[in-house]
Amino acid sequence: LVRRQGKGTFVATHTHEHPSRVRFLRIRRDDGIDEYPASRMIDVRRGKASADTARLLGMKSGDAVLMLRRILTFAGVPSVLDDIVLPAALFRGLTRARYDAYRGPLYGFFETEFGVRMLKARERVKAVAADEASAEALDVEVGEPLLAVERISCTYGNRPVELRRGLCVTAHCHYFNELG
Repeated sequence: LVRRQGKGTFVATHTHEHPSRVRFLRIRRDDGIDEYPASRMIDVRRGKASADTARLLGMKSGDAVLMLRRILTFAGVPSVLDDIVLPAALFRGLTRARYDAYRGPLYGFFETEFGVRMLKARERVKAVAADEASAEALDVEVGEPLLAVERISCTYGNRPVELRRGLCVTAHCHYFNELG
């Protein structure tokens, strides 16, 4: 909820300006500068849900999914490699060109273009070593420690609609979570 003095209380969306636009973004710069990262979509393709993905998204194995890969950068430095899986039925017409034409955060894009609002998320975090593909994408050495963040985002009725696996370089960034 967002409260506005003299206007009332409203449901927060991902299309509003700061702070709700970064409501689920937990990666911050170490230097304390509050910067929303730049996003560069690498790939958008169709596929079929694996058994694991289907279980996490409440789908059937083999159901159509969209797979997005993007890089988030802080101050021009590659910081997060995101692999995102979405149920294709909810995001008909999502293409790289359509995403590239949108100016705003990814969740704002999902909300305004497809009517899918991300209301809550749960994450699992652990340390991993960069493999060849992630090292190349993030411009780090193979074996460099990365923070792996797996997120399941849900819409109304606690329905899971996004599986996101992010690999984060922590040389100049950190995971930040405020409790309470």
